Amino acid sequence: MRPSPFVWRRRGRPAAAASLLAGVLLLPGCAAWWGPVTGQTPRPYTLPLLEISLDLPLGFMSPTGPAVWGHHILTRHGVELEEIQLRRWPRTATVKGTNRSITDGMLIQDIAALSLDSRRLDDGVGGLEVVSNRLAEVGGQDCYRIDYRFRNANGLSKRTVEYGCPVGTWLYRFEYSAPSQYYFGLYEAEFEAMVRSIRFSVAGA
Repeated sequence: MRPSPFVWRRRGRPAAAASLLAGVLLLPGCAAWWGPVTGQTPRPYTLPLLEISLDLPLGFMSPTGPAVWGHHILTRHGVELEEIQLRRWPRTATVKGTNRSITDGMLIQDIAALSLDSRRLDDGVGGLEVVSNRLAEVGGQDCYRIDYRFRNANGLSKRTVEYGCPVGTWLYRFEYSAPSQYYFGLYEAEFEAMVRSIRFSVAGA
């Protein structure tokens, strides 16, 4: 079962949501407490259960506990407005919505295409449009980078940048998603800086 990030309907300006987040929040369904990323947050920050280290983006809220179920979520004003996801799963796992998994010798471009096929089949995803799809490098590993737009179940246009990295026996995925208008451009640079800082400590890296 995927952990449920805190979500609320926005009331007023984003500052109001930010002030609400400033308090201590409990992630429903698990025991991970949330706290702000500040100048005192270790850089790099280690996520042992994901076997990575990275520089978390300042001003975001982050769980202070372990990455439950191999899934770490960060947000600034709430996941409806912007969300960063750090996750991994075994390469042999069947990709959601398909009957396929990542096989030995599979090209990075084919892994990217498989991810897009899965996303198109997600509930609440409509009109998916790929902005760009290219090879990338994260922490010295060959990866893909996809930039795409879609409409969610409420008809809101959202945009996502997704990095996918097969490392050892795992597939890592790092994503930034926000409404296309206004919010996406606010923190894309912080996400990209975070991705550039990622280092893998997993076997096979």
